[in-house]
Amino acid sequence: ESDKDNAWLKRKDEALALLEYYHPDFFGVQEALAEQMSDIKTGLKNYDFVGVGRDDGKEKGEFSAIFYDTQKLKIVKSGTFWLSETPEKPSKGWDAALNRICTYAIFKDVKSKKEFLALNIHFDHVGNVARVKSSELILQKAKELNPKNLPLVLTGDFNLTEDSESVKILSKNLKDTY
Repeated sequence: ESDKDNAWLKRKDEALALLEYYHPDFFGVQEALAEQMSDIKTGLKNYDFVGVGRDDGKEKGEFSAIFYDTQKLKIVKSGTFWLSETPEKPSKGWDAALNRICTYAIFKDVKSKKEFLALNIHFDHVGNVARVKSSELILQKAKELNPKNLPLVLTGDFNLTEDSESVKILSKNLKDTY
């Protein structure tokens, strides 16, 4: 209700039309609720998603999911971890205001058979320690998930500017395509 003109019901059709027009092989969402996840999945042809709600590891809370074109990409492995000291279970980390998550997928391109790792995040909007620790955790998890050193794509809402410590940590280890 507080979104008024930006409420999902008022922008859903335009958002879906834009996604259909550009038809990306995959894309990440942040702040998506279960209803929006359902609308996107049913509104786009041949798309599915990986990801869970941040509050219960199922449907509750916001998703930082990855949608993908099922005709172009297949899932090799996927999952979600929490940006916290206990990444294996729903949790709030360090000085964060809210639970935050990273969804990942190793995809295999149907045609080329090449694989890559995609990660999608939503960093906390308050906790500076949480954002720094989240950057470090993402790099650690990426190494664990990616022993073959596959190409890696990290997308998300970082709630940061490029001069912040957290982005610098990521930029030292990953190429910033912005």
